Formats: sequence, structure tokens, C-alpha cells
Amino acid sequence: MDARQAEDGAPSSAQQWIAESETLTTSAGRRIAYRRRGQGSAVLLLHGFPTWSYDYVAVAADLEGDHQVVTLDFLGYGTSDKPDPYDYTVSESADIVEELIEHLSLDEADLVVHDYGAIVGQELLDRRRRDGLGFAVRSVTILNCAIVYSAYRPTTLQKVLIKPVLGRLVASRVTGARARDGLDAVRGAAKLTDTEFENLWLGMSHDGGHKLAYRLIRYNAERDLHHARWEAALLAWDGPLHLVWGLADPVSGAHVLERARDLLPHATVTALEDVGHFPQSESPSAVAAAVRGGWASWSR
Repeated sequence: MDARQAEDGAPSSAQQWIAESETLTTSAGRRIAYRRRGQGSAVLLLHGFPTWSYDYVAVAADLEGDHQVVTLDFLGYGTSDKPDPYDYTVSESADIVEELIEHLSLDEADLVVHDYGAIVGQELLDRRRRDGLGFAVRSVTILNCAIVYSAYRPTTLQKVLIKPVLGRLVASRVTGARARDGLDAVRGAAKLTDTEFENLWLGMSHDGGHKLAYRLIRYNAERDLHHARWEAALLAWDGPLHLVWGLADPVSGAHVLERARDLLPHATVTALEDVGHFPQSESPSAVAAAVRGGWASWSR
């Protein structure tokens, strides 16, 4: 389904997406928004920075036809809790995923992960490798992420946001117009329409979440410390792996995929021309088809 088209069963707006969501209260007392639709084997879609689960609206609508599709807003994103001050960590995000899976009584799930969500996915794979998880991972599909950290090209804004004092100042001055410019700068040919951005912004700005960007992006400091461990976890993953990649992404596009192909020769690759950092919203039909095609080939 193209992001600019409506289909039966797809939420018509972010407001409807939010209305269809439920709340998990974690063991730490944090409220996490999640959404579950469809029936069949479970697929978990993990979003990236600085957006929220609505990124997957069109992909979810497609996959819900024969799968149980689960999304969540990470702590600090969307309509989940946004404590401030707070040290947001990849480890806690992975904990929250594990708690949600347990809450839903799922034994296994396919992972579709993007950007920050892919880092969380790598942390989950590392836990599986070292200590085990409370659920089985059937397959991993990765959308644009700096899974080869040495090839990562952060934007100027990302470099500024992570600076303690300056980052807070810049985040406090983020407006909808500036956020839209930043998102469009890393997209390919399909720039955001007014309606698409309004829906994204509803979750991004909920409870002032856009002003927490300088705290949320500290995952980059964690990645600087732990990227070798996370990359090793992906290398050690012995299950089905599919890379679905927007080549026009200036942050983690063709240059990252080139390195990833060398390091992960067993991975299936779907390369998307003229698509940037957000394949799930720029070319959702291609992403859904790639995910389904991967499942079909893995089951043979």
C-alpha cells in the first residue's frame, strides 16, 4: 500500500492509530503505548529516531491480513511516557520489548526493525546469544540503520543534539517546520505530504516529545561504546536475515549497505532506488512485499 493511499483496514489518521493502541505498565512503572492487530504468527515492528510507531501504518495494514502485527512507542516517543530528566537507554528499550512480548504471551516473533529500533534489535540478538531471551526470534528484517557503525554518517543536527548544553538548546527550539525539513532531508524522492507530516508530528510532539531529542539521541554515545558487541551479535545470528534498504539515505544508505553485504553475505537484500532513510513510509508496498517474500523463501 502506498503511503498516500487509503485501504480498508488501515487507520485513516494518527488519531485513529492512537485510539487503537493499548497501554503496558512496565515493571519500572512506565506506561508504554502498543498496538496489536491481525491474527497469525506475530511480527514485531520497531521504529526509529525521532519518529514513532505510526511510521509503520501502511506496512502494518498490509501485514495484518495474515499476521498478528505488534508495534510500540519506545519510552520517550509517541504516546508512551516521556520522563524528564531521564537517562534513556538501549538496554531499557530492549527490556520493554521483552516485557511486552511476555505481556502478550507470545512465544516467538519475526522482527522488522529500523534505525534506533534496529539497535534495540541487535541488543535483543546479543541477549539471545549470551543469556537467552524470553521469546524465540524467527527472522530479522532490517531497514536502514548504521549496522556497520564505521560507515555511519550522522547529520549535522544529530551531531549537535548529542552535545549536552547545545543539544538541549537546539531541541528546545525545534518547530514542526524544522522537524519536517530534517525528515525530508534524509528521505529520497518521496517527500512528506502535509497530511503525512501532520500525522507524524502528532506523535513526535505529544507531551513535548520533540524537545527531548537531545536526550533520546544519546543512544549514539551508547553505540560508540557497544557497536562491536552489537555488530558481533548480528554476525552470530544464524537465522533468516533480510536487509531492506533505501539507497538514497545520506545517513545510512548505499554506503552502509555496501559494507553490510560484505560482512553479512548470507543476508537477503532488497535495495530500493530513490528511497531514503524511511523505506517503511516512503515505499511501504515494497517493504511489505520484501518482508512477505523473505518469509516465503525462508519457509521453503
